[in-house]
Amino acid sequence: MPTDNDTVGNIIHWAAKKLQHCGIDSPRLDAEVILSHLLGCDRIRLHTYPDKPLQHIIASRYKKAIQRRAQRVPLQYITNHAEFMSLDFYVDERVLIPRPETELLVEAVIKKAKCFIHEDEIVIIDIGVGSGNIAISLAKNIEIARIFAIDISPDALVIAKMNARKHQVLDKITFLHGDVYEPLKSCNSKTKAHFIVSNPPYIASAELSLLQKEVRDYEPLTALISGHSGLEIFERILAEANSWLRPAGFLLFEVAEKQARQVIKMIKNTNIFTSIQRIKDYQNISRVLIAQREGHIGQNRN
Repeated sequence: MPTDNDTVGNIIHWAAKKLQHCGIDSPRLDAEVILSHLLGCDRIRLHTYPDKPLQHIIASRYKKAIQRRAQRVPLQYITNHAEFMSLDFYVDERVLIPRPETELLVEAVIKKAKCFIHEDEIVIIDIGVGSGNIAISLAKNIEIARIFAIDISPDALVIAKMNARKHQVLDKITFLHGDVYEPLKSCNSKTKAHFIVSNPPYIASAELSLLQKEVRDYEPLTALISGHSGLEIFERILAEANSWLRPAGFLLFEVAEKQARQVIKMIKNTNIFTSIQRIKDYQNISRVLIAQREGHIGQNRN
């Protein structure tokens, strides 16, 4: 345990050894990220001034933060920061931590949005908004986007609104509290969407024990688990997709490993989609599904 008068270099060395002993995969990196967060500087400055003494209050906070990381609290919840699409998002235990593979879904929407470039606006329904990472990234990258961002968790919506305000897109997003499409019915929205997008809960309840401790013990279960099979939320979104997606519109899902084939079958069973694409993630897993509804671009503008 370092002393109150310890230096930046010594306390990082202590923290890295402690985290390594606790089985953290990147102990030195995590130790440096946490300290640079507390000091409000980038990591390179830690190496520039390794002999600089730490203030007592910073050292105390650092030790508590390292103890939390040793207990497998995710690094992002300790620093309250997660990067997504080169944007910084506030996160805590009320929302799922954005994953890099979800960027594939956002990039796909941005690319497909070019199909509707002559529309007055591009309407997007985001089901399961969480931290707001999908909705906000789309609002930043699609100039004429109008987004309805829905979540069953009021706590998640608080954070999503905070992030939307931070990134100055609050005027482009309508945040709605409720389950799947129900909030749209309550606000009497009759506008059909160009896109329905969702990174829904897709873990089967029986698989919960197989998840990493960081995920299982700290991330919100409502954002992870979707019934016994992990497919229930897909069924519910697809059941009313016909009512909310305009002709030639796109539906995009993020899915779990080995789920793609089952979800594709569910999409085909709706009989309203003419094409289905897969996008593989960085581990060659089919991660994003893109289905286009039958019809022609520009049909049914209301």
